[in-house]
Amino acid sequence: MTDLDEMFLKAAETERKLPPAIVKKKLGSWPEYVQEWSAYGYSQFAPRLPKASPAEISEYEKVLSLGIDKMDSDDRRLVWAVAQSAAFRERGPQWGKLAKIQNLADGRQIKRRYFDALIRLHYKLKAEDDDQLLAKIF
Repeated sequence: MTDLDEMFLKAAETERKLPPAIVKKKLGSWPEYVQEWSAYGYSQFAPRLPKASPAEISEYEKVLSLGIDKMDSDDRRLVWAVAQSAAFRERGPQWGKLAKIQNLADGRQIKRRYFDALIRLHYKLKAEDDDQLLAKIF
């Protein structure tokens, strides 16, 4: 189950590394800049995320198809919301904010529902593996 959790978290990070769906148009004017003599070269630097590698994109596609094929829509939305909440964050998902979005009183309810969704997915995958094993035997 922890492997499924890590897979979804990595997929959310990979999605953020992908280029935007709509590319902004080039502007026809000069950007605004500070009009002081000491402002040259002292602008704020905002580092960008690294680009996603082909292996990360392949894994991302596998996780997306796994979620679409094996999970119902409520579980899929919940798991993806938790993964997006935890992407590039050391402390993990923001359970309290996710609970407010779902109109729940406590973040522990979201956490329990999240792990229940992962457990359901785990057992669906395990049942398919057992069925494939039985098909090979008989």
